[in-house]
Amino acid sequence: MVEGFSLELQDYCSYCGDFVPDVEKTDITALGDAAYSYITMIRCQNAYKCARMVANLRRKV
Repeated sequence: MVEGFSLELQDYCSYCGDFVPDVEKTDITALGDAAYSYITMIRCQNAYKCARMVANLRRKV
């Protein structure tokens, strides 16, 4: 894992044709830091839809 990046993805996201990246960058620079620091979170805009589909499929199995 690369420091400063957070991948908020599930196993079922792999090779998904509906994956649309949603990137959120948060400034975590502390007072007095010489350089700016950020945390970048990467998730899918469709994550809630896929989570619902997976939950429905698991209930039916």
